Amino acid sequence: MNVPRRCDPETVFELADGALSEERAREARLHLDECPPCRGLYEKELEINALLRSTELADPRSRSVCPMVAMALPTRPLKARLLWASTALILLLAASLALSLDGTNPLVLAVNTLGVFWGVVSGFADVARTTVVAAGPILFAALAIGALLDLCLVAAFLWTTRRRSREA
Repeated sequence: MNVPRRCDPETVFELADGALSEERAREARLHLDECPPCRGLYEKELEINALLRSTELADPRSRSVCPMVAMALPTRPLKARLLWASTALILLLAASLALSLDGTNPLVLAVNTLGVFWGVVSGFADVARTTVVAAGPILFAALAIGALLDLCLVAAFLWTTRRRSREA
């Protein structure tokens, strides 16, 4: 019997897919018993395989996924995934900029962008002015009623203080 190989994700994937010979599968299982990281990868691969089998696709022939792609997905570290995601985002932004510039002078694009911004700001200013104009009469009436109430309170206060001073 051969000595179990060192960590080999490819072997773990083949074991999970049932693609190893009996001898290699036995060696791989011996290695899994001694190596917690490979055992974790094996368990994760079994979960992914179960998930893929449970997924119902419209066309049964479309279940075939390139094995190299399927095997590479769960093993990428978080840093590599973030690097690929940021690279894709940068390329998307560069492509969007190239499509939006399509023969346009960048200075014209900047001026147009500022024009759009100014239109939004002036639109908000118009909305605020219209709101104040519409609410103006209501505010004026509320202030007038408040002033009349204040005058009534002052008159009542003065009347009661004079009355008390006369009685005293």
